[in-house]
Amino acid sequence: MSAWSDDPRRRRMAAAWAVALVCGGAACAVAGIAHRTLPKSSPLEELSYYPSGNHLSAAVFGHDEAAADLAWLRAVQYYGEHRITDNSFERMPHVFDILTSLAPRFVSPHVFGAFAMAQEGGDFAQAEKLMQKGIDANPKSGRLAFEMGFLYYVRPGGRDLRRAAEYFEQAARQADGPPASARFAAFSRQHSGDLRVAYELWSAVERETPNRYLREIAERNLAEIREAMERGRRDLAMRRLTTPRVVVGGAQ
Repeated sequence: MSAWSDDPRRRRMAAAWAVALVCGGAACAVAGIAHRTLPKSSPLEELSYYPSGNHLSAAVFGHDEAAADLAWLRAVQYYGEHRITDNSFERMPHVFDILTSLAPRFVSPHVFGAFAMAQEGGDFAQAEKLMQKGIDANPKSGRLAFEMGFLYYVRPGGRDLRRAAEYFEQAARQADGPPASARFAAFSRQHSGDLRVAYELWSAVERETPNRYLREIAERNLAEIREAMERGRRDLAMRRLTTPRVVVGGAQ
C-alpha cells in the first residue's frame, strides 16, 4: 500500500471528492430532467418563484452573500424587463423580500426596491415595509434613515412631511447620515407646521454649516419663522408643496 493511501487526510479528501462527484452528477441529471419536463419560465422572473428568503438561506448552505449577489442581479433584471415591457411589478415585493432576507445589511436593495415599488409599482405599503425591514436590520444606518425620510417626502398622493422629518432627524444623528439630513429635517418640520422644532433645526444648520450659501438659507427661514410666530400665523412660514414623481431609472 502506498504512503499516499496511508495518509488519513488524503483518504478523507479522496472520499470527499468522490461524494462531490456523485452529488454533482445527480444534480446535473435532475437539472436535465427538470429542463426537459418543466414549463419554461423567463429567466428574468425565475427569482419571483423562489421560496421565501429565510427558506432559501437554509438551502444555499451558508453561501448567503453569493446567493444575494445573484439575487440582486436577478432583481434588477426583473425590474428592467418589466420597466420596458408591461410596467407591471406584481412580484416585486417577493423578489426584494428574498434578496433582503439573504443580505439584510445590503442597503442598496432596500432603497432601490422601496422606491421602485412606491413610485412605479404603485404599492407604497410594500415599499414602506421593505424600507422598515432595512432599518430594523441596520438601526444605525444614517443612509437608510435618510432614504426612509425621502420615501415619505415624495410619497405618491401627497407628501408625509411629519414622518419624513422624523427620519431625516434620525439620519442627522448618525455618523454616516448625508450632510443634507439636518436641512431636510428643518424644511420638512417648517412646511408641516412644526415651527418651533423647525426653528431649532434651522438654528443648528446656521450654527454648524461651513457653507455660506446654506447659512444664508437657514437665516432666511429663521426670519420667516420668527415673523410667523410673532404674528400667530403659521402659514407665513409654510409653502404649499407639490409632490414630485420619482422614477427609479430617471427623473420626472
